[in-house]
Amino acid sequence: MNRPRSTHPLRTLALRLCLVFALGLALSAPMQASGPGGRVLFETGFERFEGYDPALDLVDRLGRGQNGWMSVGRGGNGLLTNLLADFTGQYAYIGYQGPTNRDTSVNLFRPIRLQPDTNNLPVVVFRVTFSVRDDTPSPASADDFRWSVYTPDDQRLLTLDFHGPDQSINYALDDGKGFIGTGFQFEYGAVYELELWMSFGRKRWSASLNGASVAYELPLTTTLARPGLGSVDAVWAAHPKGTWDDNYLLFDDYRIVAYPANAVAPLLEFGGLDPQGVASLKVWGEPGVRYRIQSSNDLSVWTDREVVVATTPDGLATWADPQPTATRAYRAVALP
Repeated sequence: MNRPRSTHPLRTLALRLCLVFALGLALSAPMQASGPGGRVLFETGFERFEGYDPALDLVDRLGRGQNGWMSVGRGGNGLLTNLLADFTGQYAYIGYQGPTNRDTSVNLFRPIRLQPDTNNLPVVVFRVTFSVRDDTPSPASADDFRWSVYTPDDQRLLTLDFHGPDQSINYALDDGKGFIGTGFQFEYGAVYELELWMSFGRKRWSASLNGASVAYELPLTTTLARPGLGSVDAVWAAHPKGTWDDNYLLFDDYRIVAYPANAVAPLLEFGGLDPQGVASLKVWGEPGVRYRIQSSNDLSVWTDREVVVATTPDGLATWADPQPTATRAYRAVALP
């Protein structure tokens, strides 16, 4: 099978996390694990020492997959060894050569089949490095590439979509309402670090690209009482249906980890100043977890101010600074 060409220079994603909220400063780290205790559910760099053979498709047209990988649909996929910035060793791809049958989409996935432990490991984080490529970009002949999350019985929970014709980034829930724009766009050839955070305890999810939040606190499901995790799929969707372009998705460092609630860094939202200059804050975390609020006047020395507890079921804690100011910075830290 022909392989995609991947030799043109890479550009870094222009998205950047905005840390400053007007007037008072509320600093919020990108979503990240901030402590030990995570359990790796699956990870791979698609390397030879892991058993991946670059001479073979990741999943061939007979459905035979390497290292447990599977597919729905029979489109182009495989492994590449080209030396590219931000991709190390071997890495995978999907796309480039469309199916010869009537498939209108192709999914590549490694089954997980997890019923999350919402008491001890309620948060599952998916991380991957990827890049959408097209040797001859054209809005009239550009496909979609997606990351989709499924339950063990193959019900789709959510999708983060990279729409080729206008390069928009969109998402879809399991409510049947279709895709909704995030307001962000992607660039062909840019390299993205995707982090997809799923709280199975609160049934919420968020996503960031290179540290910038593109989806925040959305419903993990609108129909299921206790969703599980079946797989996180790389998806190639023809646009329009049945018409395949030669574009493709490169991906590497695919990792899924379950974390305890207090290992996840909270997000801090600045709620504004009242007429007396009192700053109000919202700490978004996991229910029952304690968070220490700290403040600083110079972003160098930080002072402990208060410990708040995130409430059930939304994981929200609030606090108002009793010392009026318009120039103070804040941050929140999860406690054991």
